[in-house]
Order: sequence, then structure tokens, then C-alpha cells
Amino acid sequence: MESNTTSELPEDTPDYIIQRRHSRETVLGVIYESESKSKDLADMPHEMPVQLDGHAKEILDSLIDNLEIIDSLISKTSHKWDIDRMPLVDLAILRIAVLEIKNFESIPAAVIVSEAVELATKYSTEASSSFINGVLAGICASLRPDEKVNQ
Repeated sequence: MESNTTSELPEDTPDYIIQRRHSRETVLGVIYESESKSKDLADMPHEMPVQLDGHAKEILDSLIDNLEIIDSLISKTSHKWDIDRMPLVDLAILRIAVLEIKNFESIPAAVIVSEAVELATKYSTEASSSFINGVLAGICASLRPDEKVNQ
């Protein structure tokens, strides 16, 4: 998977933010590979040359346990887009972000949405950023109604 831009985080970005971004990108690749090869996501960690750790492991483990719920939330909110017809990169980004919105309350929703939009800008099509932003704003409105997210 190649990136569309070379935008990276500023030089003074704290390490934990850099590590979370790296974790999201790693899990994005795992989900993408799982979907593109029609392999069960739960089998992917055993097929990887390196072990996931930290936030990447938390995301993937939690996603494996909650995939049906996460996909259901995406389906309900992306009214005109069937999950099976979504670009794989967009679906992977949405799955990660929705999981974090649902299960990682210590991370502000606005940060999660911003990171998802950044991933879409970096790895997907020009239209993906607004699509992902819209879907996530709808999910945030239902799961975290007290947190404001820009649309």
C-alpha cells in the first residue's frame, strides 16, 4: 500500500501519538490484507512475520472480538454504501476508527476522526476523506454525543 502524500507528523509530536499513528497504519495493513485475500482476521496475527504489540495489538484483538458490532455500526451510518462495496482501505480505516470511538474512550473522538481522515488522505482516494469524516461524525453523534466532532 503506497501513500498519496508525504505529509507526516510535526517534528515535536509526542512519542505516544507517533506510536498510535504507526499502530493504526499497521492494523490498516493487516485488515487490508485480510480482506483482499479473503482470510479471517483472527488468523492474520499468526501469519505475520512480526508480532503486534502495544496499541496495534489492542486494536486488532478488540476488533477481532467486536467485528460484527463494528461493521453493524458502519452499515447503519453509511446509509447508501454497503460494506461489501466499500473500498478496502476505507473499510479498514472505518473499522479502526469506529472501534476506537466505541472502546477507547480515553482517546478524544475528534482525535480519532482526525487520524482516520489523515489515513484516508494518505492511503486512499481524494473522495475518501469526506466520506470517512461523514460516517464517523454520525457514529460519534450516537456513541459520544457529548463530544463535538467537525464535519
